[in-house]
Order: sequence, then C-alpha cells, then structure tokens
Amino acid sequence: MNSISINYPKIPHWNAVFSLFMGVTSLISAEFIPISLLTNIANELHITEGQAGQSVTAVGVLAVITSLLIAPLTTKINPRHILLTFSATLIISNLLVALSPNFTILLIGRSLLGICVGGFWSLISAITLQLVPQQNVPRALSVIYAGVSVATIIALPFASYLGDLLGWRTIFYLSALLGVLTLVWQYITLPTLSTNNKSNFKEMVNLLNQSWVITGLIAIICSYAGYHIFFTYMKPFLQYNLNLSHGGLTTTLFCFGIINCFGTLIASFFINRSFQTTMISIHIILGIVAVAFLFNQHSFFENIITVLLWAFIFGIIPVGWSTWIARTLPKQAEMAGGFMVASIQLSITLAAALGGMIFDHYGVPALFLTAACIFIMAITFTYLSFSLLYKITKEKI
Repeated sequence: MNSISINYPKIPHWNAVFSLFMGVTSLISAEFIPISLLTNIANELHITEGQAGQSVTAVGVLAVITSLLIAPLTTKINPRHILLTFSATLIISNLLVALSPNFTILLIGRSLLGICVGGFWSLISAITLQLVPQQNVPRALSVIYAGVSVATIIALPFASYLGDLLGWRTIFYLSALLGVLTLVWQYITLPTLSTNNKSNFKEMVNLLNQSWVITGLIAIICSYAGYHIFFTYMKPFLQYNLNLSHGGLTTTLFCFGIINCFGTLIASFFINRSFQTTMISIHIILGIVAVAFLFNQHSFFENIITVLLWAFIFGIIPVGWSTWIARTLPKQAEMAGGFMVASIQLSITLAAALGGMIFDHYGVPALFLTAACIFIMAITFTYLSFSLLYKITKEKI
C-alpha cells in the first residue's frame, strides 16, 4: 500500500528466492512423507498406524507454538542466521527419524521438524520483502510456494513408490540429503537481513486488536479448512468412489501436484492485476467446484477434471494470503506470518478432525457440502477484512 513505507531492495536476489523454494520443498516433503509410509514405519517400530500417524500431528502442534513465539523471541537475531539454523535442524530431524529405534525417538525427530516448519513459514513473508523489489514480491512468493506442490509430489507418489523399494529409513536419509543441499544453497545466496525490533508480545496484542486483521485470519482458517476437509480424504475418494487402480492413483496424485504447482507459479499474474477480485473469485470457484463434486460423484472423467481444477485454483491461495501480509503489514510481517501459520495449522487440524467425523458418518457427499459451506464463510470474511481495511486507509490493496 502506498501509505506504508518500507525499504525494498533495488536489485532482486533471485538465487536467494530459489534457495527458499528449496527450503519449502525440503520442509513440506519431510512433513508429509510419513503419510505415504505409515504402514512401513508402524510394522518396523512395532506400533500401530494410528501411533505412526501421530508423527504428523506432532509436527503441527510444534509448528503452531513456534509460529507464535518466533518473532517476539528473536527480535535481535539476524533472520539469515535463524533460517540457516532451521535448515540445519531439518537435517538433524530427518536423521533422527531415519535412525529411530523406537516411537519416542521418532516423535523427538518429528517435533524438531515442527519447530522448523513453524519458524520457517513465519519468516517467509518478512524475508521475501528484503530480497526483491516491491513489484516482484508476488512473483517471488509464487516461486517459493511452488515448493509446496513439488513437496506434495515427493511426499505422496514418489515416497510411497520408493519406500516400498528402498525402505522407509532410506527415504528419510534422502530427505536429509535434500536438507544438506538446501542449507548449502541458502548459506551461499542469502544476504544479511535486517532485524525487526518491534516484534514483541505487546505488538502482537495490538495487531490482534485490529478488526480487519482478525477477520482476515478467520478468512485464512476458512480458506484452508475448506480445501483440506476434502484434500485429507481425497485418496479414499479416488480409490473407492472412482475405483482407481494403484497405478492410476499414483498418476492422479502426481498430476495433482503438477497442476497445483502451475497454479502457484502463475498466481502473481492474477494477483498483480486485481488482488481483491482474485482473492474473492478463487474462493467462489472452489465453492462451485465443491458443489460440482456433489453432483458428479460417479462420473470418472468429470471428477478427474474437477480434482485437477481444485488443485490449480488452490495453488493461488498460499501466494494470495502471503501477499496480503506483504501489502498490508510489511513492517509487522514476522508477527503476521506467525499468526498466519498458526491459523493454517489450526485449520488443517480442525479440517482433518471434522472431516473424519463427517466421512465416517455421512460419507463423501457430506464432505463436499461442508467444503462448499466453509468456502462461503471464506468469501464473507475475506470481503469483510478488505472492507474494514478500506474504511481505515481509503486505499485498495
């Protein structure tokens, strides 16, 4: 926004931006790899698949705590050093999991990863503002968030396939190797970054006292919950409702990741032209897609197309909400980023829990109906947040 002053660099540091892309790829693939290897891990460690699944939950819990504390507790530390520390901790986390002799060590390794995930995501928006000129911020965020889509491909079809061939421990060794490459790249390319001395607990409370911020965070929760309430149970939908074979399922998940990545990469094209219209429109489209699922549950071709459309549109959402922070709260981006990460992790947890109950009692159609309703809430709170901010600033973002 024009009324907010911040010193953007004159020359973009694109190598550093791509090192953050590698960081996202390393973190998110490590976070979700156990989803593909639950049975393998459970059998070897002599635990149930439910216990093995807690290794994913542990990441989410620690990510929420870290995302809220990282900004006020690191005000005097160079963000470059913090980021490199998280990348080094990611390597240690993967090695602990790969070497874990029992469930306890497994959870310790995964908890370390949760700290990395929460801290890294909280810093992304603030660091990006110091790497590229203002007009390049949406494009840089598109590149960084493309790592989520690449990580999805690594963690789902590739990890599942290679895990059966090489063993689940080898997959985590490979994940650690990816972390080493990331750490080296970031060490070479990341410039010295300025600290933010205003990120304290008092400022956090002041930020939450602004109604447009609260409604924006609620919109983020609805946005991610609406997507994940179906995404979490997409695999059984593809397997049982569409009767996909193992090969067909792997191919579909691979295409899902590719299309999602494409949506992320071109997000800046839409965002730079009309940010508010884009943010509201993508939620409207996702709500329509959810309804389309409801009326075409057993049509194979139409459902595959709809699944891919779902992936493409959602690819825009992470870039959109990070741009919202970059444009409205550039000087408080670390705190706002922490709140956004906490909101996302909360929404994923709630979506998984609510989706599980709905799926067990009412089946897939109820998931689609619930997702559509949640997207209506996302549209409402997104519009309300923009309207409240406009009343204060008299400027559109």
